[in-house]
Amino acid sequence: MKIPETFSGKPQIRQLPKRLRNTLLSVLFCGGLFVAYYQLTDQTPIPPDTHITYARQDHFRLDIDAKGQISLTDKSGIYHYKISAFALRRILRAFHRSQWFDRDILAYGNARSQCLLGLTEDHHKAVIQHDCETQVSEITVPLQSLDVSTRFRKVLSGDKTALRDYSVAHDANASLLK
Repeated sequence: MKIPETFSGKPQIRQLPKRLRNTLLSVLFCGGLFVAYYQLTDQTPIPPDTHITYARQDHFRLDIDAKGQISLTDKSGIYHYKISAFALRRILRAFHRSQWFDRDILAYGNARSQCLLGLTEDHHKAVIQHDCETQVSEITVPLQSLDVSTRFRKVLSGDKTALRDYSVAHDANASLLK
């Protein structure tokens, strides 16, 4: 077998078409951004004094602590369950995006308002008493995040799927609202 005289010692590497190369690089770059984002959010510590409260007078009270333990109280008893640290961070991000600690707490309701939403975090506390039917985004965005992450409305309505998925423990003999 005769080796051609033009052989330079290295095999020729076939180049990928430009469009395919750019697509692969874009996908890898986006994948790297996703990995970096989730690594960053998982490493952010949750302050130990974190406490979220949402209450509707004479209906229910929702309390979430820094470990993700939820206590949901209504007239039928107390529900206990837990959410992940990722879900808790998601709720806290919703509060931070609405600049919760910079709000004028008197701008959303009055002393007769039925609902109360509060956040304690890193030695800061802000509680806003508001009308329950309010459509103000500074209130509704954190409330939607609370509802999506904790499914508290479904737990209160007795949704069997939510009760099973969150391993909800119900104590019918104890209630703070009786």
